[in-house]
Amino acid sequence: MTNRPPLTANELKAVAYFAVGVTSEGSIAGRDVSYRLSFAGNVGPGGRMQPVANSGYSFGTLQIDLGQHPEVAWDLLDRYQAWAARQPDRARLELGHDEYDGVLASLQRTGRRMRADNAVDIDRSGLNRFMASDEGQAFVHGLDSVHVEGVTAVDAFPGNRDSALERLQRTQLYRDAVGSEQAELAGMFMKLQNQAGRGRWPGLLERVEAGTLASSEAVRTAIDGLLPNQPNGDPDYLQSGAGNTLRGVGLVNALRDAHADNRLARAWANVVADPMVGPVGARRPDAVNPDMGFEYDAVRSLFLTPEASRRLIAALDQGASLAEGDPRRQANGSRHAGFYVSGNDFVHWNRNGQGLAFVEGQWLRIDPDALTRIRTREGITELRIDEGGRSRTLLSVDPRTPALRPDAAAHEDRSRDAWNEADRVFAATLRDRIGPAYGDEQVMAIVQRAREAGFKTPQAIELSCVQDSTFFMRGDHTTGYAFVRVGIDEDVSAQVEPLAAIHVANPPREQAHEAALESPRIRLGAGLG
Repeated sequence: MTNRPPLTANELKAVAYFAVGVTSEGSIAGRDVSYRLSFAGNVGPGGRMQPVANSGYSFGTLQIDLGQHPEVAWDLLDRYQAWAARQPDRARLELGHDEYDGVLASLQRTGRRMRADNAVDIDRSGLNRFMASDEGQAFVHGLDSVHVEGVTAVDAFPGNRDSALERLQRTQLYRDAVGSEQAELAGMFMKLQNQAGRGRWPGLLERVEAGTLASSEAVRTAIDGLLPNQPNGDPDYLQSGAGNTLRGVGLVNALRDAHADNRLARAWANVVADPMVGPVGARRPDAVNPDMGFEYDAVRSLFLTPEASRRLIAALDQGASLAEGDPRRQANGSRHAGFYVSGNDFVHWNRNGQGLAFVEGQWLRIDPDALTRIRTREGITELRIDEGGRSRTLLSVDPRTPALRPDAAAHEDRSRDAWNEADRVFAATLRDRIGPAYGDEQVMAIVQRAREAGFKTPQAIELSCVQDSTFFMRGDHTTGYAFVRVGIDEDVSAQVEPLAAIHVANPPREQAHEAALESPRIRLGAGLG
């Protein structure tokens, strides 16, 4: 591992915003959800709210819970009303007095209050439209900035309600650590403070100060032990929070280490110079750096899918080739993210449909719906873009082309560190079944989707096969028998969604067997085995 220098104050803010924020809180399955009203739970029949624990409505890159911060709900609605009054369809958007009071009461409910009131979901469309606007994004980012300042606050006086980061920075462990481990330690403690206030991190830091936790790995293990796993064996929220934060931190470290000729290295350096500039501020005209809007949007997008983004960075470091992701929408209307590299040029789009390219020294914004992927017999992948009815080649990726910098150092991949032991066992078994062509993210996506369908151990999967980029499995389910098919195109990138696994759970064993045999894709293949 490169002996990276200690983290600067700006880099610590970048860890807080991008790794703790975008990766671990502001995204779901590779989609950016920062600028819309979210809810940690399910919406049942009739719109009935089914919250997780005490969670209410939330929004933002660092997900401000409105039930815990009712004053923010007032501010949100007042800003919304002012924005709505200036829209052409203001009559439809503006809230009347009684409607305002009703929406405010709904937004301010905690999860417990939702259950007690048998609460029904509100119409979020107007608020989501506001938050997606420049005015709304600026409002949300202002709150995110205050949040980041809170978890990164330091001063010269110990004991005055120190932040977790301030106290961590005084420890011998942090002072002796290289920058990459400092990022891991800082990320985990800032995440813990964000999740549980002062309820968890002080006791953990006492163990660091006493020398009983002597590495970032030991700290992660200690966080894993703070709470028991969920009844189904899945990680508790503190453990999964630390794991997701470390995914983002791994990307921070890859960007810090990126080769000087990698265009994303320059983008990262410019973003870190002002890490809290925000999406609206970054896109303002800038005579000094006219590319700042492109650079900021590219960096932010990378943190939605950190594992695949690290492969993008590694390919650009070497000036090599990479072709992952089909721009076509899937049957359910969703899309995969895309990562394409040829030498120093690249194309990337995220699951929200926001695309960027850096080709022949120029940045441009792209719509993945305007792209077509063509693969030749020689293994070349060509991305063609439709521009007003005229098609041209945007990027051609030929894996036979020698890398520009083949000796560029490869980064240590610690993406598996977030897996628990049960994950590793399940993943190892599935890898034997699907073959070596699929990466860690594809394997873990199948693990999680299999669990969603009720397969809690790999031994429950009696038969399986891969056909047409789809993994089929059937076997004993926790409460019955199930047949599952999961799409695993080469760019799945851990995009795991409960509804994405089309499964038939709990039928009689004979019915499930018949369902498996009726699948046309299985009939085309060699069968389950």
